[in-house]
Amino acid sequence: MSTQLEITRRPSFIAIARGARITLDGVEIASVGNGKTVTLEVPPGKHALCAWLGSNPSVQSTIDFAAGETTRLDCRMKLGWFSNKFQLISNDGRLIEGAPVEAGHHGKMILILGILGFFFGIFGLAALVQGIVDLTKMSRGQMDRSGELLTWIGTILGAIGFLVNVLLIVLSFALGHR
Repeated sequence: MSTQLEITRRPSFIAIARGARITLDGVEIASVGNGKTVTLEVPPGKHALCAWLGSNPSVQSTIDFAAGETTRLDCRMKLGWFSNKFQLISNDGRLIEGAPVEAGHHGKMILILGILGFFFGIFGLAALVQGIVDLTKMSRGQMDRSGELLTWIGTILGAIGFLVNVLLIVLSFALGHR
């Protein structure tokens, strides 16, 4: 006899167009849209459950599913200055505890933004900010470190590109107002 897992994602303006990916034992089993509920059949026993928004995971929780029962969870967004992630909350309002999961890195994207920053300064600023956020997560063990070199290079290129653009704007104003 199998058990049911019911996951509800409350309506939220944050990530309104993106679905929360649900993984069970490392395999994606569902996507829960904003304001939607998904009910799944799960084999009884202990399973590792995790919710993802893009590359931002919830903690990986080990849940013991009892045969014939329905486990109901809420998938909520936790907002922070440098971290936005999902939390899984039980029906009685308790946070489902578990082991942290490393998020995927954005090294290639940061490198591309850093290079574009030489032509359009705003992309350099974006590479700088995202690079700092990702490097902070990597140093805390919250993000995959395999993209650390790309992230460093993209962050440095982004900072240089942004500063060059700002300097060119300041010089054009200084020389243009004589």
